[in-house]
Amino acid sequence: MIENVNLYCAAISLLVAAAVWKIYSKDNPNDNKFKIKPMAPMAKKETEEVGGDDIISKMKAKGRNILVLYGSQTGTAEDFSAGLAREAHRYEKMKAMVVDPEEIEYEDLGRLSEIPNSVLVFLVATYGEGDPTDNTQTIYDWLQDEEHDESLFEGQKFAVFGLGNKTYEFYNAMGIYFDKRLVELGGERIVDLGLGDDDANIEEDFNAWKEQFWLSVCRTFKVNRKETDGTIRQYKLNSEFNKNRVFTGEVVRFNSHKNQRPPYDSKNPYYAKVVVNKELHNGGDRSCMHIEVEISDAKIRD
Repeated sequence: MIENVNLYCAAISLLVAAAVWKIYSKDNPNDNKFKIKPMAPMAKKETEEVGGDDIISKMKAKGRNILVLYGSQTGTAEDFSAGLAREAHRYEKMKAMVVDPEEIEYEDLGRLSEIPNSVLVFLVATYGEGDPTDNTQTIYDWLQDEEHDESLFEGQKFAVFGLGNKTYEFYNAMGIYFDKRLVELGGERIVDLGLGDDDANIEEDFNAWKEQFWLSVCRTFKVNRKETDGTIRQYKLNSEFNKNRVFTGEVVRFNSHKNQRPPYDSKNPYYAKVVVNKELHNGGDRSCMHIEVEISDAKIRD
């Protein structure tokens, strides 16, 4: 009897399954309403490039006229370059861009003169036995090409600061080479080659050269340092003020020296009234004071 019931249930299940398959089969005219259709691909967002991909177009688009290229192995030249670029905004019509030489096409450097009042600056370190740093190896090889037109940098203003160490035989070889080669290709040096010595104080060397660099920029392009410097805070003397609103060194809260509130501790001291103050020695060089203070209102517990 049980077997007959099981067979009956199995038959019913097969009939139900067949009916469901029939409803959702591909022959069903309503088949499409049960299908999941793939979404149409989203249209690509159109973007406009600002300027071109070359370094000169980018500088024009961003209003920059000082190009600072650095050759750095340990990061010092890169830090100096960033500092030099930050100072550019202090001078009229001068803005700088710092770039790793590996990120540009070197042939574009010959077009830098298209930008008014442009300056090409190299801050290059000497690595090992008079070698260029890893990121200036390619531009160093490019500059060595003897097939360059001698007017490649014709009239282009430039400046070079080298980073080296006098304990090495080839002291600042890269800085000396870059400075010499740019002159050979028609560049105009606006400030003497700077040589930083890491064996002494290279930061002082750079700061001294940097000062001369900006003086030369002002003289060459007839620009002035801005009267107001965004990096320097400006203060105005005001002789009329509410003395009750002046901070006098309170540690815990403003005006706590006058309006005292417990609890009292080293940061919130209680200003007790002196009720007795007398000298115990009437003569001689010795002095001993007897002092009593009133602390009844302080609510200080022993």
